[in-house]
Amino acid sequence: MAVFRSERTSFPARRALARFGALVLGGLLSACASLPLPAPTAKPVAAADAVATEPNIAVYVASLDLATGRLGAPIKITSGPGSNFQPAFLMDGSGLLYVSQRSGTPNIYRYDFVSAQTRAITQSTESLYSPTPMADGRGFSVIRVQSPDPFYGAEAKAPPVWRFGWDGQPLEALTPTLRVGYHAWINAQQMALFLVDDQAERNAHRLVLEDRMIGRQVLLSEKPGSGFARMPQGDRVSFIDKPDPQRWVLMAMGLQDAQPQALIDLPLPPAGEGEAGRSHYFVWLPDGSLLLPQGGRLLRWDGRPGTGFKPFADLRHLGGVIKNLALSPDGARLAFSLLLEEKPPAP
Repeated sequence: MAVFRSERTSFPARRALARFGALVLGGLLSACASLPLPAPTAKPVAAADAVATEPNIAVYVASLDLATGRLGAPIKITSGPGSNFQPAFLMDGSGLLYVSQRSGTPNIYRYDFVSAQTRAITQSTESLYSPTPMADGRGFSVIRVQSPDPFYGAEAKAPPVWRFGWDGQPLEALTPTLRVGYHAWINAQQMALFLVDDQAERNAHRLVLEDRMIGRQVLLSEKPGSGFARMPQGDRVSFIDKPDPQRWVLMAMGLQDAQPQALIDLPLPPAGEGEAGRSHYFVWLPDGSLLLPQGGRLLRWDGRPGTGFKPFADLRHLGGVIKNLALSPDGARLAFSLLLEEKPPAP
């Protein structure tokens, strides 16, 4: 979605941006892009309301020890108020990319672990989301919104999935498919694409799996969540299907499959937490298990049929709701965005 400088942005354009914010950040506030042949990860997201105050979202990183099943103390890598989200690790694990609206427009920033420094990769007046390092090393893919539609604020005229170079410049559109709100690489040819509805208020969004080399698409869900990711093994995508408000199901499917496979029903939120206790996002771990946020907690499923989610880490002391998750290529670090509460956490 194109967010122009304030003196150049019309009120209708700002309203369109706000709607896309409600859709993509909507996944953030209510509840993936991965990469070609990466460590499986999930993350998607969106724009904040260009008129109202931006939500306060921070990015944290913590060490992860799968052998002991422990998460280290999270370290906040963003500073000050504002929206920072969609972390994605670099292929060599030396740092990560994320989206920040600190300049007034969603742009891509890079954090380096050795120097503990952050720098802007892009300085665009357009809106850029879902930064995903490409496996070939030639830059990263993003959702690029230049002309927001009047309904949801999604890109209305041009293909939005683009490759950007490490110099922050756009290089090429990666698929001709229009109205993509989120994307996730399954392999070098296949992408899962969240397609935004083109009719106002209908919210008939779809999730498809696309082979971009031959142009073939397979429908995955007509009621998808905004988080999806490549499975740990094989060319299959995992995603959340929401057949009704009381039942969300983690599913998996590949182009070779006749229909999606149900993996596990997701837990309902604890009493009193409402939608803040439900998440569209998840991340697969190297051992085949999966982490799922639930408010300020992380749950873990071992990936085996017939088993359920168990508590993994309690991060409620951070004072927020866990959203996007990302895993480093070596599985030693977990990054996540945290929607911070307006009131201080309880002692």
